[in-house]
Amino acid sequence: MAFSINLAIITGNVTRDPELKFTPSGMAVCTFGVATNRSIKKGDNWEDVPCFHNIVVWGKQGEFIANTVKKGVKVSIQGRIENRQYEAKDGTKRYISEIVADTVIPFTNRPSSYESQDESSMAPDTAPVKDKIQTEDVVEDIVIPEDLPF
Repeated sequence: MAFSINLAIITGNVTRDPELKFTPSGMAVCTFGVATNRSIKKGDNWEDVPCFHNIVVWGKQGEFIANTVKKGVKVSIQGRIENRQYEAKDGTKRYISEIVADTVIPFTNRPSSYESQDESSMAPDTAPVKDKIQTEDVVEDIVIPEDLPF
């Protein structure tokens, strides 16, 4: 057996809302698109060139992604690249490359404060998180510039 690696790791933005379908045996399959960018230098300027990826997520993780991820959300995906062919409705053979995801991590915006929690419904011995730690400074300490080359 020859040694080979088929591993895809991407981070990008979801380009279309996930579509959830089920196989005849009841297995969930979720499909959606993700766009990544790479920068190329044209003259003195840098230009972003997009690349579009088809993503497939199976099983419970696919159901979760279909219910939580929407177009525009940033996601990180780890999986393998698969190529397959199918017959289109007009009878022609079509070929497609997909990333079959093993792991999908959606990035969501964290609330700036926990004031939206209903403190009156909390048990008396449960102090709100904002009283225990100062959350505003924690998030603001992390700065990720948008123009990093990686």
